Amino acid sequence: MAVIEPGTAVRPFTLFVNKATIASERHGTLTWGAAQAGVAAGVLAAVADGVIPPSLVADALIVAAVWVNPDAGDEQAVYRNNRDATLGALRAGRDGRPGVADALAARHHPHNAYFEGPVGD
Repeated sequence: MAVIEPGTAVRPFTLFVNKATIASERHGTLTWGAAQAGVAAGVLAAVADGVIPPSLVADALIVAAVWVNPDAGDEQAVYRNNRDATLGALRAGRDGRPGVADALAARHHPHNAYFEGPVGD
């Protein structure tokens, strides 16, 4: 569970899952420290800003699957990136972005930072 401080889970409850195998003690500290704190802060910012309506806070569950680069070194950057990404993702979800039309338009060219799919498949 994402916590804002020891013993204080964020609401809505947020399950924090690391996507990268912990590669070193420093990588583990960045993942379970700065990244987890960033996610917690992003969720609470969404609640404070009304992105997550108060009526949903008690019943909603968020799952945050987080990847921290094993070569990362700047804990403040890891924190900020995770806070901003969490708040941005929650805003996008509230706003229905990306829309179905956007996803359908991209279906013929699937890609990400690690894979370039066939065009027109």
